[in-house]
Amino acid sequence: MSTVSVIVSTCDQTKMLEKVLWGFNCQTYKDFELIIADEGSPDPTKELVAKIETVMPFEISHIWQKDNGFKKGEILQKAILSSKSDYIILTQGDCIPREDLVQVHYMNKEPKTVISGVSYLLPLNISKTLTQQDIEEQNCFKVDWLKSKGIKKLSKGTRHNSRGYKSKFHNTFTSSKQSLNRYNSSGWKKDILRVVGFKEDKEGEGNLPGEDLQNHGIKFRQLRYSAVCVHLDYKRISQTTAVSKKSGENRKFLVIQQKMIGDVLASTIICRTLKYLFPECTVHFVVNENTLPVLYNNPHIDQIIVFKKEYSENKRAFYLFLRSIRKHSYDVVIDAYGKLESNLISIFAQAPRKIAHYRWYTSWVYSDTVVESQEADSKNSLANKIRLQLLNPIAPEFDDYSISPKLFLNQEEIALAKQKVSALKRNSDQKLIMISILGSSALKTYPSEYMSEVVDTICSNTDGILLFNYLPNQKDEAKAIYDRCNEVSKSQINFDFYATSLREFILILSQCDALIGNEGGAANMAKALRIPTFCIFSPYIVKAAWHDSSTGLNTAIHLNDYHPELFVNMNKNKIKKVISSLYDYFKPNLFEDQLLLFLNKYCSNTILDNSLNEKY
Repeated sequence: MSTVSVIVSTCDQTKMLEKVLWGFNCQTYKDFELIIADEGSPDPTKELVAKIETVMPFEISHIWQKDNGFKKGEILQKAILSSKSDYIILTQGDCIPREDLVQVHYMNKEPKTVISGVSYLLPLNISKTLTQQDIEEQNCFKVDWLKSKGIKKLSKGTRHNSRGYKSKFHNTFTSSKQSLNRYNSSGWKKDILRVVGFKEDKEGEGNLPGEDLQNHGIKFRQLRYSAVCVHLDYKRISQTTAVSKKSGENRKFLVIQQKMIGDVLASTIICRTLKYLFPECTVHFVVNENTLPVLYNNPHIDQIIVFKKEYSENKRAFYLFLRSIRKHSYDVVIDAYGKLESNLISIFAQAPRKIAHYRWYTSWVYSDTVVESQEADSKNSLANKIRLQLLNPIAPEFDDYSISPKLFLNQEEIALAKQKVSALKRNSDQKLIMISILGSSALKTYPSEYMSEVVDTICSNTDGILLFNYLPNQKDEAKAIYDRCNEVSKSQINFDFYATSLREFILILSQCDALIGNEGGAANMAKALRIPTFCIFSPYIVKAAWHDSSTGLNTAIHLNDYHPELFVNMNKNKIKKVISSLYDYFKPNLFEDQLLLFLNKYCSNTILDNSLNEKY
């Protein structure tokens, strides 16, 4: 059995895949199998594999699935599960490995550690004319050869020639953030399966969220000057080079989102996707000061630019801030906020490309505007989709709207969180349930008399410990709901356990088995931690806007699901005026069966009628 499994993701890239396979034929370490994870390529790819496997010294497997719309996670899941080795190397069908790539990854493996390498984007003209001989002679990794082909500046050229102590030195002092990429990374199969959640009986999320590894005690190691491959350019990438005259490595993006916590968290998917499309780019993110805790440790943001409260209150302070923005020389501004302050930031940035959602009164500010979609994707929320659509002007063929926001915790934070919640449980198997007891306003809050019934239902069907989430100024309202609960429920509620900061709340939430209650910021953070959620939406909020079904962990309840007739010819203004009467219809018995099903799945020992599984 081979000691390494190399998984190559591809989708209708036959010519490039052939060059990649010749690259693996040159490897100095040859004890590996190669698995092609094929997302719906037509027959030519199958024919290529059949032809080339006869001349390769290693075993080649071809795992194929129908193209259902950029769902790389699903085919990658199948490929990893089919691998025969304990150690996995992940790459793509347009990345040619240097001759020592497999050796570097395998020889540097460590327990509970993933390794990330680098790729250098070859220009389109070299990508097209690169021959088998060039690959076998490693020309595409030689700085002098690349310069002879017209590359005037090779800022990362030292990577191609770095070996031995030189590469170790550069690896030690690299300034790049640690992250698990799709094109050049490796790790133990058991770690990847455990963290990513690849199960034979579940669908993939459509993405490989490798950055979640750090939340599970797995370390990162950067070998950017040792594990090297070149990324072949092709039509989609060449289209995006119109972003600026700079190379992909030097491209600099500014993303703006000065709003609430949920909006900022949702907009991090823009940063994440930019890093996927342009692996060597720089991403800066403008956010309000109070939202910083949801951004800590995020590997997709190179610099957070804080928009302080004083900038909104003091014109001179705001002007000085705008002048500081101009000094960064951004190539692209992506304004996800679209208000006056962000309009001015976009203007002062003086970027060649400025992108925002279409507004007739501000369209003159931007070089590109995008009309907001009104239809949610089948696997994601509308809030996520409209943010990702802002990338259409610079990546017109990218349409993977299944990407979801994530929160990132370091090992010290995880240890602290476990310590904080350990004293709450009578035993280690007892479930911990966060209750989003109140919304951010009365308009978005499920009535207290109903919420107490929901809490009683939870406590009568599980022996878990309940924690109430509320703002400091909502304590009296939360206490009123607690007082309405029965005595059994009160014995399971730890009312006095309260987070002293937003970051501490995130840490505690990360150790919970589920979140149940009002939809809002807490629910969005739970989703970003991959914590199962049962969200009760206010009739005022459009369910499709914030319900994320991409992970299969989230249940969303809305009055419109049960009484659609109440929403005929209703807009937000009308709903706001009659919100109390709408809540009268939204009693807990409407969704009790679904709540029991959720509790049975994630919170154990629920008394459940088996027919509910068939019904829901």
